Amino acid sequence: MTPPQDPTPFGCDSFDHLLGLDPAPSDWIETSQADVDAHAATAGDGGWIHNDVERSAAGPYGSTLLQGTLMQANLPRMIRGALDWPTEGILNRFHYGYDRVRFVNQVPTGSRIRGQFALTEVVPKADDGRDVLARLGCTIEAELADGTIRTAVVADMLAYFVADRAADQADDGSADGA
Repeated sequence: MTPPQDPTPFGCDSFDHLLGLDPAPSDWIETSQADVDAHAATAGDGGWIHNDVERSAAGPYGSTLLQGTLMQANLPRMIRGALDWPTEGILNRFHYGYDRVRFVNQVPTGSRIRGQFALTEVVPKADDGRDVLARLGCTIEAELADGTIRTAVVADMLAYFVADRAADQADDGSADGA
């Protein structure tokens, strides 16, 4: 659905077109051993099950595994194309964190992953109630080599939207001293 295009100032009503919808999927993201190794080097989340290809091949999963934190780190990237966020009247939108993250299944390196996102709540913030804290139910799915799709990560993700109050003043003429 398309966000409303009316002169109403930005606020919780700006999200009405997203609340209650079925989860929206992101595009699939390819994963590789190079991704796993780079994440291990950057985040310090390494170990033989992620980075030792030969040992992992003989191990319990038959290959290296994606780090849960690597999949989680892709959530902001995944959500960008999945939801049609409001854009009018916003000064800034930023990732506000997670209330809950669970890594529910192991995912072999080389699997494709994608996110599923559903807006579950919007809460007014700031003294005037115009800023918005949005809560999203997020699921990362993995497509395994045999075509099976399994849930890999579930999370409650938070996004914070700051209303552009200067734009409101410009629209009503008060910014130029009128």
